[in-house]
Amino acid sequence: MTADGTPVNDSGPATTPDRTAFLAAYDRLLSRWPDPHETLTVASAFGTTSVIGSGPPGAPPVVLIHAYQATSAEWIELARALSTDRRVFAVDVNGDAGHSSTGARTISTTTDMVEWLDTVMDGLQLTTAEVCGHSYGAWIALAYGIERPTRVSRVTLLDPTMTFTSLYPHYVIRALPALFKPTSARRTALIRWESKKGNIDLDPDWLRVTGMGADVFGDAPTVPTKVPKPQTLTSIQPPVLVIVAGSSRVHDRRKVAGRAGRHLANSRVETLAGATHYGLPLTHAEQIAALMRDSPAAP
Repeated sequence: MTADGTPVNDSGPATTPDRTAFLAAYDRLLSRWPDPHETLTVASAFGTTSVIGSGPPGAPPVVLIHAYQATSAEWIELARALSTDRRVFAVDVNGDAGHSSTGARTISTTTDMVEWLDTVMDGLQLTTAEVCGHSYGAWIALAYGIERPTRVSRVTLLDPTMTFTSLYPHYVIRALPALFKPTSARRTALIRWESKKGNIDLDPDWLRVTGMGADVFGDAPTVPTKVPKPQTLTSIQPPVLVIVAGSSRVHDRRKVAGRAGRHLANSRVETLAGATHYGLPLTHAEQIAALMRDSPAAP
């Protein structure tokens, strides 16, 4: 049903054995979400967007946007940490791995992405919310904060990609096969390689699900090709919390932290030692939640 209780017609991709297996494994993983929780569906021209909600009704809302092919399951531990005093909404991005489906309009530009997130906020009846994203999801969160400042109480960015600096060339070389011809083996091999630096033990169930998603779903709806110009970053009005993975092998963590602090006037930048790009936010969830609670939001 939709967020207001209206039944919807899910016109998502045709069911295949691989898709059925992925969704079954995904649902088993999502069963770990802290109780009580509910699954909501927001319908729009972009398709149907699946959202998991938990936490006290009326508490300050936080909208979570996952990384490419990571699914909302990557937020389970952070949701557990936040749902005591925040109303948490984890969104499956339309066109990416998860329960959401595509519609008559495709998300093919940054403008489309912002308009899609408008429909999600409207469907959840949120006037304003903290918008928190990881990696590719952080790029979405930042774009939304720039374009819709009155709807965002704070932007929280977890090891954001293509926002303050480009990707490491050696990472791009390793990632290209998984991006252009995604398979479970390529996806999981890339994640394991990146996580070695921090000696991170990733949740094997999540790793299996994100790998299965690579076998079923194509590319992300739209991806950034250029890092925003400094004047674009300085224009953002809501407060910004930037949390950098101290052992990231995806980009230069020092440049991310340095440029975020230099170009964002109302910002707080923290680096989590030992955290890897793909490890967040499955790891260090309590530290992330503490930083989110301790950082100022717009009144």
